[in-house]
Amino acid sequence: MSHVEELLPDAVLGLLAPAERERVDAHLATCEACRQAATELADAADAVALGFAPSNGLAQLEQALSGVKRFEHLVEPVAKLFDLSADAARELLAKVDDDANWLEGPAPGVRLMSVEAGPARAGLIAALLRLDAGATFPDHEHGAEEQVLVLEGGYRCSTGVEVWRGGLDVRARGTSHAFTALEGLTCLCASVTAFPGDDA
Repeated sequence: MSHVEELLPDAVLGLLAPAERERVDAHLATCEACRQAATELADAADAVALGFAPSNGLAQLEQALSGVKRFEHLVEPVAKLFDLSADAARELLAKVDDDANWLEGPAPGVRLMSVEAGPARAGLIAALLRLDAGATFPDHEHGAEEQVLVLEGGYRCSTGVEVWRGGLDVRARGTSHAFTALEGLTCLCASVTAFPGDDA
């Protein structure tokens, strides 16, 4: 049985995408250990909300939500998207909190980090994208199938679709769209595509 400890902090804070929430709820219905852990984290979060002193549960919550550890359940999807090993995906995700690793993107509030992807992604554009809350990545055409994995936050596409943390948005070659980070949330994504006209 696969436990869901890595998802519990986000579950307690209400940050999970609907699919992840369903997975956690289904698991908690059958696993006493994870139910107990979830209760301890919820109690710690309640204590903070009421202004009480931090507890062991809060320390656990803060640790689980800090640094690269907050992406642990997304390491495998990132590795697959970029054709990297799990260790290389972790090293990549460890870079996202350092502003020095980001370049200004194509619009205000949009930043990019180029990714050296594996051989299966040769010839494609592989990048991490960071959008400030409410920032829009401009309308663009896809020169190859575009895959965007949301790592934090979420966005609303110009087609009306919303994609949240853990969601994979796949767009066919030749299609186009813009997308906007949801209000109040920085949106962090991993993306693979090609410029229009590329032979990829």
